[in-house]
Parts: sequence; structure tokens; C-alpha cells
Amino acid sequence: MDKEGLKILLVCITNKNYGDTVIADCTEYLINKALGKEASRCRVLRYSMTSGDLVQIKYADAVVFAGGGLIKFRQEEFYKNVCEIVEEAEKQGVPVFFNSVGVEGFDEGDERCRMLIDTVNLNCVKGVTVRDDAELFRRQYVRRKGLRVKPVFDPAVWAKDCYNINVENSGIIGLNIARAGLFADYSGADIDEKFLLDFWTETVKRLEDKGLQWRIFTNGLNSDEEFAKKVLEKIGHGEKLPQIADSEQLVKMIGGFSAVIATRMHACITACSLGLPCVGLVWSEKLRFWSEKTGTPERYLSPDNITAENAVAALEKAMSEGGKSAGYFGKRSVYTELRRFIVKECFPRKIKHERELGSKVLEVGMGGIQYKYRAPNSPDEMRRRLKENCYNVEVDIRASADGKAVCINGWTDKNLSLLGVTPAEGAPKELTREDFLSRRIDGKYPVCAFDEVAKLAAEYDSIRLLLDVGKPPKALINDLFADIAQTLKDNGIVRKRIMIRLQRESDVAAWKKTGCNNITLVYYLPPSDGSEEQNEKQVKAVEFCKAKGITIISCEAATYTEDVAAMLKANHIRAVVFSYDKAGDIIDTIERGAFLVGSVFCSGRYIQQLTH
Repeated sequence: MDKEGLKILLVCITNKNYGDTVIADCTEYLINKALGKEASRCRVLRYSMTSGDLVQIKYADAVVFAGGGLIKFRQEEFYKNVCEIVEEAEKQGVPVFFNSVGVEGFDEGDERCRMLIDTVNLNCVKGVTVRDDAELFRRQYVRRKGLRVKPVFDPAVWAKDCYNINVENSGIIGLNIARAGLFADYSGADIDEKFLLDFWTETVKRLEDKGLQWRIFTNGLNSDEEFAKKVLEKIGHGEKLPQIADSEQLVKMIGGFSAVIATRMHACITACSLGLPCVGLVWSEKLRFWSEKTGTPERYLSPDNITAENAVAALEKAMSEGGKSAGYFGKRSVYTELRRFIVKECFPRKIKHERELGSKVLEVGMGGIQYKYRAPNSPDEMRRRLKENCYNVEVDIRASADGKAVCINGWTDKNLSLLGVTPAEGAPKELTREDFLSRRIDGKYPVCAFDEVAKLAAEYDSIRLLLDVGKPPKALINDLFADIAQTLKDNGIVRKRIMIRLQRESDVAAWKKTGCNNITLVYYLPPSDGSEEQNEKQVKAVEFCKAKGITIISCEAATYTEDVAAMLKANHIRAVVFSYDKAGDIIDTIERGAFLVGSVFCSGRYIQQLTH
């Protein structure tokens, strides 16, 4: 099969429940497996289902929904996103495949359900595989003759293959905790926080009475983490494993247990994929379907059977029998139908390629962190982006208490909280360089000073840095600028590919005193609310730039209107625009003449792969 240049938009649920990311990772693994030797010449691009960034679909050759509980309308509001994505694909003539979706209920009297019926029967939908309740989907949702529907397992049954995880026989039982309101929200069961606190406490007691070790963990959601801490506090001893930061950590964590008692579905499925015995707590029908598909209903406790005694008894029996999962043909079912879609329905479309747009994208905050945090400036993410051949990186720099250049986008209460700091009332918020570098963002990610960034950038001749220093305090500005200038000189990167963003006339004067004049100055264009005063400020900023020979100006996204774009163009000034979440907005802003466009969630490499 000749699939060269094929672009598949993989629609994913993105949040901190990394079970959803396990689904996406395994589906991408299966797509590449199906492409075989062609995989290196094709692109699988991740699309966040709730992004509303529909412009991306016109550049795709196919759309694949990665999987999960998507055919539902009572909990969450995914139905809106599903409908708009498929409708846009129909409009653009892009084939769609629903991979291993969960079907959760039907009510033709409910408009939301009718919207899903209309959507899945559009002509662009070339196939649907169903994880939960395929019979209900066939009987009630399918209206179009010839729509291919097949029952399959969840993609996460491929987790062991996807992540290549080695299972440790640690002798430790993993206790997977989810938020207290889950049962009431989904099953209506009379299981509340007190019930669950008592259940987990009693379960631990019974495990310990049998000489079994245990550890508490979650799938990553903050609400799950908060309740897990309450459970540990109620127990009064023991250990909760640290909150995970990605899907691979989740799979590795589960692989470190000998067996699991789990609440979240993908803790159950991942454990089974790794060959571990698992007992599940059924808060949704989808766990019951999973238990029946794997032939292990006795290992999954319905709400009226959830007791510590039953959970530990089921665990002992499961451990004596060993782990059970999908089996060869169950695993194969997920792959077979996905491969059929790729082979029969996916072909590179002959669409006009856009010009080089990726080189116009600025990776904000050193690339952010896995698109979950906005601009925390972690060197690990910058290294990853540089290895992926990104083009432009924005580095937030602020003065530490001792006047050194450290990478943080402001000494705000939120940022200090992420660093584990609660500033005293009325005290300065700046940390010393040493104190700052001893901390981690959200307890997980390293921070850095500017000298580390400069050393890293010096290794990549093609990279352009934009240094954003905010509005430095007057008492620290000279020390800060001197530190930045010396660092640039020490690393041999005082040249045109370095830019520094300054927001005040006095900042420009202070920078010029450093004698570091071989870098490009970028000045700040204030926003305008349409008032005469604000318009005058913009005009004054442009006049100042012309007087000082500054040819690049930065502004916020809302500021870069058609009128502003025209004014800057007339004055031969280029614009750096901050910042966008959607590829469609990035492309539109570049086409309106922006020199660079900042984004946390769309990298330059992604935009280039999408549009070219």
C-alpha cells in the first residue's frame, strides 16, 4: 500500500486521567503497526477533542477517534465535540473511524442522543468498533445501510506491547483510588465519601492481616489525588505513590505491583494487559462489560457487593488463578478493524500545501510542559522541543532576589504555589537563585536559571530565542540585565538570533547600558480598548520604536486586529503575537502578516506537519 504523506488526525481525550492517554498511545501504536514500513513516511497528529480547533480537519487525510466513552450524552458533554468534528469531516470529505468507543445509554427522546445518531450515520463515517454494548449501538444507533460495526476490546489491552513494560513481582498490592463522587454520578449508588473511606481502611487492615504490602495510587486526576490523600490520612499509615505526570508513568507504576484493586477502568485494563490479577469496583456499566468480555465477572464487585471482605477474597482468588486479559483474538480484534480502515479508506488527498508556517511559531515558556501547564519554563521540555527541531523558543526571565536571571514567568502567587512556596504577608515574592533552583514545578519538573538555557541553545545553531524579562523591579534591573548580557557573551550567542522583549522606554535605556547591542530588541505594544488615550499609547509606542531603530513589536492576541496589523505594516514594523491555543488561529494570524506567533499547545513542528 502506498500511503506516503498520509496525515491521520487522532482525536484524543486529554486530561490528567492518564487512562485516556493510554488509550491514545495504544491506538497510535496500532495505527503505526497497521502502516508497517509506510509509518515513517506518514504522520499521526494528536487532536484534543475539546479544543474546537476544527481548521485542522481540512489538512487531514483521515480522522480516527482514539476510543473511550464517546457515545454518551448524560455525563460530560463529549457528544458536542464528537458531532462538530464529524460534521466538519463530512464537509471536508475526510473519512472518519470510531475506534473502540464506549456506548453508554440510548434515549431517542433526548435531543443529545438524536444528535449522536445523526452524526454516526453521516457518509464520512467508514467504520465503528465498539468496546461496550455493541448490540445496543447496532440496534438503536445505526440507521445507515452498510455502516460497518464490530465489537472489539479496549485499545489499552495493547499497553504491554505499546510501552514495552517489564512487570516486577514486587509482592505489593496496588490500591487504585478515584474521587468519592464517582459512584453517585454514574451508577446512582448510595456510595459516598464516608463509605469509601471505611472501605479502603478496612481493605488495608485485611491485607495487612494476611501479611500483604500495599501502596495507594491514582490515574493522575487532581480530584482523585485529593481523595487518595484523605484515604491515606484515614488509614493513618502507609504510602501513597506520587501523582503521575504522563501515561507511561501510569503503566510503569502498575507494572510495579503484583496485583491491583482498582476503581478506574484503565487501571483495570492496564493491569490485565500486563498479566496482573485485578479486582475492579464497578461504578459504571462499562466495567461490567469489561469483566464479561474477559470472562472474569467474579473479579468485579457491583455497588451492592463492595465490601472489604469481598474485595480481599476476590483478590486472593484472582492471585491464585493469575492474570486474565483479552487473549490473542481479543487483542487482534482492535487491530484488525483499524488496519482495515487505514488500508481501504485512507489515502493522501491532493490538497494545496501551505507555505512554511512552522518557522513562524514561537514555543512559549520554553515549550510549556506536555501542553498541561501554561509556560512554566522547564528545561526538560525545551530539550525535547529542540530534539524535535523546533524553530523559535520564548524564555521567560525574571530577577531572583539576588539579581540573577532565572526562568519563571513571574513571581505570582500561582507560580509560587506550583513551586511549593506560600509567601509571607507583605514579604518580597522573589526567591534567591539558590532557593529557586532547589525547587520543582508541581513537585515534578525541574526549573533552571538562564545560564542553563543559554548553554542548551548554544548547541543548536538554528534556534532563535526570544527573552521575555517582564517589567523588572528598578532595584534589580541593572543586575538582571548585566547577568543576561554576560551569560549571552559567555556562551557565544550574542547575535541576531537572540531577541529580548522590553516593555518600557526605561528598560530599553537600561539594556543599552550593558553594551550588548548585537541582539534584536522587541518592544511592547499596549492593548487598546478603543479609547483615545489607549490609541495614543499605541501610536507613541510605534513612534518610540522608529526613533530607536526597533523593527519588531510584541502584542497580545486580542491587540493584533486588522487595523493594528495595517498600522505596523505601514511603519515597517513586524509583530510577535502572544499567544494562541488553536492551529486555526495561528495560521490565520500568520496569514495576516505576523512575524512570529506564540503558542503553548501547538508547536512549530506540529503546525509544519499539519500544513505541509
